[in-house]
Amino acid sequence: MEYLRNDNYKFAQYKREIIGLFKEAGLQDFSIIHQEFMGYGQFANMTISGFDNMTSNRLDIVRNMNMRFNEAIGVFRKRYKESLNPLFWIEYIFKLPQFLFEFFGVLPEKVVVKVFLVIYWLFALLFGLKKFDLFDHLIK
Repeated sequence: MEYLRNDNYKFAQYKREIIGLFKEAGLQDFSIIHQEFMGYGQFANMTISGFDNMTSNRLDIVRNMNMRFNEAIGVFRKRYKESLNPLFWIEYIFKLPQFLFEFFGVLPEKVVVKVFLVIYWLFALLFGLKKFDLFDHLIK
């Protein structure tokens, strides 16, 4: 808002950083229809990227960018709250192999992923039982 009020061009220096944060938040770029007068009654219609034109002061772009900023704030606030929740970390540890496979682009529905998850859980369970000396008590 300060950029729009004062034409402070310092905002443009953070454009790539902001786009990176939007993408990290999982927000998709949006398109705006742009029309230019070519002369003799002719118009050129095109779609332009909202993220690439975030420094524009066109009302439709400003409204969409304001919405994207608010969405990103909500996403990062949610992630912040999750990071403080111990249940989130327990779930994360249990699903770590699944997250890794998704990161590398392997679909979680594949049998190989499910088999690897079962093996991981068994090893984690056995390691936990051994670490807390419960393994010997269960065998007796």
